[in-house]
Amino acid sequence: MRSLFLSLAGLAAMIASAGAQWPPQPQLEQREIAQNVWTMQHPLGSSNSTFIVTDEGVFVWDADVRTADQVLAAIRRTTDKKVRYVAFSHAAGDHATGAWHFREDQPHIIGTRKQMRDLYMQEAEQFAERKASDDVRFASFRAARLAIPDIAFEGSLTLRLGGLTLQLTEEGDAHSNSDVTLYIPQKRVFLTGDLLNTEIHPGQGESANVFFSNTKNWVAVLGNIIARGLPVDTYVPGHGPVHLGRGVADIEEQRRYFLVMRDQVSKLITAGKSVSEVQEEIKLPAEFAHYRSPGRLKNYVNLFYHQLLEQGYWP
Repeated sequence: MRSLFLSLAGLAAMIASAGAQWPPQPQLEQREIAQNVWTMQHPLGSSNSTFIVTDEGVFVWDADVRTADQVLAAIRRTTDKKVRYVAFSHAAGDHATGAWHFREDQPHIIGTRKQMRDLYMQEAEQFAERKASDDVRFASFRAARLAIPDIAFEGSLTLRLGGLTLQLTEEGDAHSNSDVTLYIPQKRVFLTGDLLNTEIHPGQGESANVFFSNTKNWVAVLGNIIARGLPVDTYVPGHGPVHLGRGVADIEEQRRYFLVMRDQVSKLITAGKSVSEVQEEIKLPAEFAHYRSPGRLKNYVNLFYHQLLEQGYWP
């Protein structure tokens, strides 16, 4: 009996240890945002992923190594078509590390030349560090491999897949140093990556602790998207819930957010406040009071503060 008890205790310890090493990821919510266009929405505000099902195969937009297995499972539940393409909105790890999960289908991976450079350099270094780490937060990296794009473009790229037009546009240096959007005219859907965050404070774009966000450019890019006047029903954010049918109002709200922050931070700088004082005293209007992740706001204020000191107040 003692031997049996010790064996069971050892088995329980092994199970507990395995559970500690492989923490479960939150369940992504699968939402059909247009016919055969599905967004896998993160419940805690981390990165979203989207896949488009066509008669000629599946197109995947953004993939995080920690959750892309859930995206693949959703694709397998939804269709028998293979994944033909995987594309990234930008090179940050929570959007561009999960293509490995689709390797069985041997898809083409699409990225801009700047994104490829980031993935070869600092993102590859960070991926390797996490892969070798014993930290339970990085368990998803241990068996994975960082897949580098095999199709690179600059400016824009248009694909035809299953009767759909997929228009990828390199919007410029804003949230990251190479933000890409995806417009599907037949579906009246526009995928923004992290240029748009809904109901959550934007993050300061980074790749392996190298910070890229340029808020002045970010506001300009949002203005450019608004000015196009595209017939879009739904803009899909990189973080936060998809607002079906809200259209350009989401982009306009994100742009207002930054303009309000510009005015608030500029006023506090003029009053001689330090960055820590600005982080404590900044007050956003009620329109943004329900936004999640106040820690992201504090971090972004730090970035915004120093960019305004460098660039001065911009219109």
